[in-house]
Order: sequence, then structure tokens, then C-alpha cells
Amino acid sequence: ARLVLDDVDIADQITACIDARAWLDAVDLDAERGIMARLDPRRLDVILANLIGNALKHGGSPVRVSVRVEADDLLIEVQDHGPGIPEDVLPHVFDRFYKASASRPRSEGSGLGLSIALENAHIHGGEITAANAPKGGAVFTLRLPQDASELLADDERERGRNGNGTEGSAG
Repeated sequence: ARLVLDDVDIADQITACIDARAWLDAVDLDAERGIMARLDPRRLDVILANLIGNALKHGGSPVRVSVRVEADDLLIEVQDHGPGIPEDVLPHVFDRFYKASASRPRSEGSGLGLSIALENAHIHGGEITAANAPKGGAVFTLRLPQDASELLADDERERGRNGNGTEGSAG
């Protein structure tokens, strides 16, 4: 899997994602314009579409999407106002084909969206965590390096080695 990097204004990217899917009325975006990141915009769109779509489907609108920068990381939080995620389901939300609501007829979908989102986050050297918000609803936090080009440089160095280096393993 390759990253095709570009400099992206995160607020613009999120707006484009929700606009393309006609979700503008259902999503509250809390993001200042001008927060830039060097990442793969197509992969970020896949992550956002899966996280926001999932929140709308299971938690209803409005879904709140907020963006902040912490150290060299970009944090995007997607929070819904639904019932939250049952404690026994939380450890499995990113498992392929796992569907918490398999017994409910309302549940359609492949059960792949969140695992695809997580895979794309990992390709960026990032992570997604799922939790329940203190005031109710589920909250998914996407953490990505603000500049993924360092990841590509590390990748190049790793490939240039003769397999004797031990640093650079993802944690």
C-alpha cells in the first residue's frame, strides 16, 4: 500500500468529504481553516467517510467532527449522540465483518468500514481509537502524523538496509 502525499487543509478536506455525500446538514464541523497536514487525501477521505457514515448510521445526527493539533499529530474526533458502544462490543469495533447489531434488521452494511478506516490510518503511521463519551454517544479519535512524508523517508531507509537494523518499528 502506497501513500500519495499532498499538502491538505484539513477543514477543507472534511468539508469536501461531507459535501460529496450530502451530509452537510447532519455534521457539525469544529475545525479552523489553515490547519495543514501532509498526507494522502484519498485515504483520509476513506477514513472520514467511514467514521462519519458509521456515526450517522448508528448514532444519528448531528455528528460532531472536531480537529486539533497535538505535538506533531493531527487529531480528528468524530462524536455521535447515539446510545454509545456497548462495553462488550468496544474491543471488536475494528474487527473485519464484526457487526454489533447483527440481530437487528436495521443493520445493513458489510461490517468492513471501520476496519478499512483503521487500515488506512495505519498506512499513515496513525491510529483510531473508539470510546464512549462521558455525556453519551460514541467517539472515534483519528490520530495521524501531521507530516506523513517522514514515514515515507523511514520506509525508504528500511528498504535500503540489509535487514540488520532494529529501529523504526511502529509502536
